[in-house]
Amino acid sequence: MSKSLKKFVAFVLVLQMLMPYPVYAAAVGRFTSVVGNVIQTRAGKAIKPVVNSPIDAKDIIATGDKSSATMVFVDDSTITLSQNSKMEVKDFAVQGKTRKGIFSMSIGKLVANVTKFIGGSNAFEVHSPTAVCGVRGTGFEFIVAGVGAQLTTTVTCTTGALSVSSITAAGVVTSAATIVAGQTAIITSTGITISAAGAVAGAGTAGAAAGTATVAGVGAGTIAAATAVVAVGAAAVVAATGGSSDTTPVHVTPVHH
Repeated sequence: MSKSLKKFVAFVLVLQMLMPYPVYAAAVGRFTSVVGNVIQTRAGKAIKPVVNSPIDAKDIIATGDKSSATMVFVDDSTITLSQNSKMEVKDFAVQGKTRKGIFSMSIGKLVANVTKFIGGSNAFEVHSPTAVCGVRGTGFEFIVAGVGAQLTTTVTCTTGALSVSSITAAGVVTSAATIVAGQTAIITSTGITISAAGAVAGAGTAGAAAGTATVAGVGAGTIAAATAVVAVGAAAVVAATGGSSDTTPVHVTPVHH
């Protein structure tokens, strides 16, 4: 080995010692607020994030009791995780006229404000064990919790519109709908209940009474209790958008946690 090559190898080794592998990944976002017990897991390593800590694709963010985390991504979209929540950034990239954001919410609550992406290919997806939520540019709340033995996803659109679908553990879509600002969709693996000014819509077996109970029962205690349900293992779900139209098509992609 030549002297110059030895020097180069030594330099790379020193650089790896000073900057561990996870730092090399291109950041897709950063934390703007970290309150209480927040853990960021990257490549199997637990990290205690602070304000301005980078967020990479594949990172898992979890919050404990009375804790929260707010993140801003490279497209200026923001996500806030409430207490007792767990979310994975499955993928995120903005290149030219293409945006791809995929998030997996296994338990808890997030509040998102997604910037509108005009032109090109757009996908901003949120996963839950029972629901598919396709986002183009809107504000919404997304809650995953257990009511009894049933895992339920409650999605409230605050601005814009959302495409929502219910999905089984096998990845079969049982129903689909679109909700607009002011509407709430209660989604189980068997169907969707949409409520707004007394209106109820959606296919499947999820009834209005069950949906009302779901909304009323979602809170810190419910989310904490539901962690046990999720730990047993629920199928991952993908919510997707695509194309340049304001209409948000939804598709399902198998995801492995």
